[in-house]
Amino acid sequence: MPYSATAHRLLISNPSDVLAEDIATVMAAIARWNALYGQQFGAVIVPTRWKTHAAAQHRVRPQASLNAQLVDSADLVIAIFWHRLGSPTGEAESGTLEEIDRAAESGAYVAILRCTRDIPHGVIDPAQMQKLSEFYERVQPRSLMFDYSADSELGGHVDAILSWAVTKSKTGAEASTEAPRIRADVWPRIESSESVRTDAKRRIKTRRRWALVLTNTGEEAARNVRHRLEEEDSGDALPLELDERRDLEVLAPGGEASYTLVMHGGIAGQARCVVSWEDSSGEHQNVATLRFF
Repeated sequence: MPYSATAHRLLISNPSDVLAEDIATVMAAIARWNALYGQQFGAVIVPTRWKTHAAAQHRVRPQASLNAQLVDSADLVIAIFWHRLGSPTGEAESGTLEEIDRAAESGAYVAILRCTRDIPHGVIDPAQMQKLSEFYERVQPRSLMFDYSADSELGGHVDAILSWAVTKSKTGAEASTEAPRIRADVWPRIESSESVRTDAKRRIKTRRRWALVLTNTGEEAARNVRHRLEEEDSGDALPLELDERRDLEVLAPGGEASYTLVMHGGIAGQARCVVSWEDSSGEHQNVATLRFF
């Protein structure tokens, strides 16, 4: 079904050493975000890169041409570094640095990712690595950077960046209106389902599955979503959580996250669940009583 969406131009900026496979992972993560969250956020991300979206131009400084064609119109920039800072442009230490600074000055959302994969010995350039290290030292006090060493980490970072950047853009656009809006609002609930099977002796067996489900009922993405179960009375036993406890980087509006619970003898009939998260207005917490039987 068609839906209305705001297009956000995203520039992928990187020196030449960044692996083509990593760029492909970023592109796949963008396509996945558009498919899963685009309608919920009312947004679509349009990725651009100089290799595929810039036109040749004579008698213009190369980086100046790229700035005019891609950087100045970018709403978001994801800059990726591995072991090189890049080549000087005549006005900056590298093209990627010039793009980062120019985009940030124009108000674009800029995110910096660092690849920590092993570097093949034969391609190491000590001078480039020194320049890159010095850049990190300069920018670290005023930038939150994330590392990745696997495709899953890179894809997860891109997913979180897109959700937060689009949310920030929507919040800024709506800041001047007086209409009340619900930001992120995460609540827990218990779900149970029953399955029926026949054992080897043709006896009917039923099995009940339990899950703790977190739902974002607000209109903004929730970030750094955490939860914990607490006893209502001292000494109460709590269900076990089969899933490895993990924080959610992003829970989109209308999104849900499910955690499998194991019920065992002696557990209490109910418990408290404390859910905390962050959104553009700060840190928040909800507490709810969950009933198991």
